[in-house]
Amino acid sequence: MPQSPYNYALDLLAARAYSAKELGRKLAQKGAEPDELQAVLERLTTAGLLDDSRYALAFARTKLLGPGASTRRIKQELSKKGVDAEVATNAIDQVVQDEAIDTRDVVLRAAKKKLATMGDLDPIILRRRLYGFLARRGYDLDEIQSVVREVLP
Repeated sequence: MPQSPYNYALDLLAARAYSAKELGRKLAQKGAEPDELQAVLERLTTAGLLDDSRYALAFARTKLLGPGASTRRIKQELSKKGVDAEVATNAIDQVVQDEAIDTRDVVLRAAKKKLATMGDLDPIILRRRLYGFLARRGYDLDEIQSVVREVLP
């Protein structure tokens, strides 16, 4: 590794935020030794440059306010990035509370956006496809049923 693991980590963090596990994987791929890797992660955490709770909060805010992802989907994505489940849940709950997000409204927006692209299909097919679309995105089944009833009379 021509560049020190610490400098490489700083370069990565300058480009975008990473979870500790995600950054650890990147450093390991570049050939950092386990002891060296642990020291770099501890140094970055102590310096305040690596914080999973802050990362989860920013990630959840981006996903909830942008494309309107479901809380279940955001938890799954954060889990893949190595963020603890409790940290992810707390971050999502905080964003929902801080931004006064109505999760039902998020599902409704997604449903209306999808309906606009589905064209003129048989009502049964339309209902089935919309339901499947929303379910694959991880929305709650109760909310899906309510929204589908509202947008498709």
